[in-house]
Amino acid sequence: MVPWGVARPRLLIVGLAPGLQGAGRTGKGFVGDASGAFLFSSLHEYGFSTSVDAERAHLQGAVITNIVKCLPPKNRPSGSEKRQCEAFLRQELAQFSPSKKAKPRVVLCLGKDAYESVVSVTGAARKPFVHDQRIELAKNYHLVSSFHPSRLNVNTGRLTRLMFNDMFSNIKALLDGSSSL
Repeated sequence: MVPWGVARPRLLIVGLAPGLQGAGRTGKGFVGDASGAFLFSSLHEYGFSTSVDAERAHLQGAVITNIVKCLPPKNRPSGSEKRQCEAFLRQELAQFSPSKKAKPRVVLCLGKDAYESVVSVTGAARKPFVHDQRIELAKNYHLVSSFHPSRLNVNTGRLTRLMFNDMFSNIKALLDGSSSL
C-alpha cells in the first residue's frame, strides 16, 4: 500500500497496516472498513475529506499511510515486518517534515504501534502512549496520538466520537497556529 491523499499535505495520518476488508481490497488505507467509516466521519467534519464515504472521498490537506505496507498474516504485523518497512516510513516522514518557514504540520498516529514507530523514526522523546497526546517534534511540526478507531475500541467505549472530535479540534488548532503545546 502506498500513501494516498494530496500532494502537499499538512496532516499525515499513520495507521498500522492495510486491513483485509479495507486497504487490502481498495489499496487505500482506512477505505472499506469500520475504522475507516469512523475516521472519515471526523475527517469530513473537520474539512480533511470531501465526503464521509471513504470510497468516494478525496482527502483535503491530508495523506494516509501505514507503518506496514503489505497485508500482514492474521491481520497483525510482526516486529520484523514493522522493521522491514521502517525505511519507507522514514522517507515519508522526511518528505512531510516542514521547513522552518512552512505552515504547521501534524502527524496523527492512530494506535500505539503507529505512535511507537513514528517516535522511533523521528527520535522524539519517548513518552507513554495516551490518547490526544501532543508532542512538538520541531518548529511547526507536531505529533498527535490517538487510540485506533477500530471497531473494538469504539464498541467498548475506549474511543468515543466526542474524544475523537476533540482530538481533531486540537489538530485544527495546531495547524492554524492558534494552539501551543
